Amino acid sequence: MSTPSRFIAESLEELLVSIADGVREAQDALNSAPPLDRFGRPLPSYHLPYLDFQLQAAMETVSSNSGAVRLRIIPLNGSNTATQEISSTLSGRLVAVPPGEGLPTPILSLSSTRENARRHTIRVTASNSAGEILVGQTIELNLNMEASKQLSLIQGITLTSQRAGTRLADALLVTDETGSAETRFDIDPGIPAKAVLVVSAELGSEVAHLSLPAGGGA
Repeated sequence: MSTPSRFIAESLEELLVSIADGVREAQDALNSAPPLDRFGRPLPSYHLPYLDFQLQAAMETVSSNSGAVRLRIIPLNGSNTATQEISSTLSGRLVAVPPGEGLPTPILSLSSTRENARRHTIRVTASNSAGEILVGQTIELNLNMEASKQLSLIQGITLTSQRAGTRLADALLVTDETGSAETRFDIDPGIPAKAVLVVSAELGSEVAHLSLPAGGGA
């Protein structure tokens, strides 16, 4: 490859990498959006599937009588030179690799049934983006204290701790033949009834959240 062509190729390569980095940074910014609104309701998420682009490059080579070749953007003065313009147009599409590299990704859903004022049965269901149920999958459950504090503060409650009586009966669940699993969630009587507690479920990179009132109606 000649020097001018190599120079343009390397410049286009750097530009394409910069564009790809910009797309990735934009997606990272979208991913950082909170999963819940201030009322504990799930917020929509966004994904950039592709970016169409068209690049145009133009450059001149300047050859002197001595045989030296220089690249220039602004024409140079002088009669003892010969010029040749190099131009090209590059069109393409940057396609984002889907999560899971194109394989079906897991989907979690959480629901609860109130047993009494301070006890809930939590049910988690696992499937994937292809509509298949996921059997025999291990799902991790946790009490999300940071989200619980933020949502409780909206209700005027300063939640300092979960208290000893607040606990999940099982931290790990294994889905049955229906893709579901259940456990019990007890809430300490000392937590104000207006407080909101958030339970999170994780399966690989998939995370689902469920907000529950500490007391009162479900």
